[in-house]
Amino acid sequence: MTEPDLDRFCPEPLPGLRLLPVIHERIESAMMVRSVLEILDPAVVAVELPTPLEELTERAVVRLPRISFLVAEEPETEALAWLVVPGDPLVEALRWARERDRPRLYIDPDVLYLERNRDPVPDPYAFWSLGADGYLSRLVGAMAGEPAGEADRLRESGMAHVLRERLEDGPEGTVLALVGAAHLRSLETRLTRPTAAPFARQRRGETGLYNVHPESLTGVLADPPLAHAVWELLRTGDPAPETPLEATVQRKISLVSGGLRLVSREATDPTDRSRRLVEHAAGSAGRTVAAGVRGPDRRRLSRVVWEAAARSYREQTDEEVAPWQRRLFFDYLHRLVRIGGHLAPGLYEWVTGGRGVGDDNLAWEVFDVGRAYPWQEEGAEIPTARVDGELLDLGTRKIRFRRRFFRVKRRPVRVPVKEHLAAPDDPREWLEGFTGGLCSFPPEDVVVEDYGRYLREKAVSILSTERKRSEPFSGSMLDGIDIRETLRHLAEGEIWVQEHRRAPGEAGSVIVIFDRDRGSSPRFPYRMSWLGEHDQESDMA
Repeated sequence: MTEPDLDRFCPEPLPGLRLLPVIHERIESAMMVRSVLEILDPAVVAVELPTPLEELTERAVVRLPRISFLVAEEPETEALAWLVVPGDPLVEALRWARERDRPRLYIDPDVLYLERNRDPVPDPYAFWSLGADGYLSRLVGAMAGEPAGEADRLRESGMAHVLRERLEDGPEGTVLALVGAAHLRSLETRLTRPTAAPFARQRRGETGLYNVHPESLTGVLADPPLAHAVWELLRTGDPAPETPLEATVQRKISLVSGGLRLVSREATDPTDRSRRLVEHAAGSAGRTVAAGVRGPDRRRLSRVVWEAAARSYREQTDEEVAPWQRRLFFDYLHRLVRIGGHLAPGLYEWVTGGRGVGDDNLAWEVFDVGRAYPWQEEGAEIPTARVDGELLDLGTRKIRFRRRFFRVKRRPVRVPVKEHLAAPDDPREWLEGFTGGLCSFPPEDVVVEDYGRYLREKAVSILSTERKRSEPFSGSMLDGIDIRETLRHLAEGEIWVQEHRRAPGEAGSVIVIFDRDRGSSPRFPYRMSWLGEHDQESDMA
């Protein structure tokens, strides 16, 4: 960016007061705010935030770089939620003022606001080509003619009233007020007229401050977590540590022992790797803004993400990433962002591009690099909350990964298979290995063998039925109640129980006899009966 022309986009409606238009939750706007603060060095910083949330906001700013989620609720009204992230321009202004012990002023009255407008804003990446003055002056001019609702007029009137009161106190130095670009022209006009404080809430019924779960960052941030982490590292002006690309690769341990390769996939500490990724990205994708301020270039971040993800993909899968995949990846990103009306890709474009030129494993490595934010932890001094972008109506998009998990192949083990025996030289050898089968050895006709096995079991079952014994119930239920005998002796009022005695021994050979049956059909004129030879332990014939 070039040195901005403050008079072009940062007007001074009253002596000692400048209005700075911002784009909420975008990193390029935060970098522009930082450069303007360094140039003006204001005595007071005013931000477009509700007055009742001052205490919670200050606590959240102190927690940075750990990201916080601020919630304020009121009965029968919609809850107010705000993410305190490093790449927000209002947060950057509050941090700058706090680091220099400058007064912070919260000027937005907490009026009943039911309108939820999503103003179409061009991609802030145009800051790099148009400059802050060229981009913001065009944006403010385009939004000046947009109609405003009653709630917006009340808010602008309240902000003008608070700023005029502050100017009447006579601060030594400039008051810099950060407001949304859509409010600048109207607020500038209201400052030149008499103002009055609107009816607004002075406090909220229920408020809470929560630590954002690390896995929720990708769903609630407008810019990738990696971009916010790089800005956090570069915002102070200190040079980024020199970290080579090889230090960012997700390593795996591979040991060879006894012909087997043992693999451990969690060889790198995730937090330590995230820190190295941010340091490498800050050195490779950092770009100088006006007033010597450096910040992340999201297009350069795309190259860092691809290189780090491709190295990790090769390390994890032992598959090379071809040069044509790299060319197609960036060509796809260029076309996708143009269709969406943007200039630089984000996390969603990175991941879909990685999946398009590779597979889900490559897409996961891209996602893992893009979500790097080493300071966010699950445990904190305040409650941790999982926040879904759909709950906040942020228009998030979901992607499901189906990764392949590679396993080390085991040593081949011979499976014992019973081979078909050849004809022996001595016929007596047939009887030595004959342990099963009723008709042949080895058993060949499965149907015949199963039928013979059924006849064996049927023979034992019939003989066992003949040995059943029933007696009146006295002290044991034996094998259960004999319903037939109980009904037979119902007049006597007794319950009979039965005992099943298994016939000793097992069925031996099975002989099936087919004899002619006069009542059978001509197609099958035989009646089948069976005789069983029963081996018994007793002297039964």
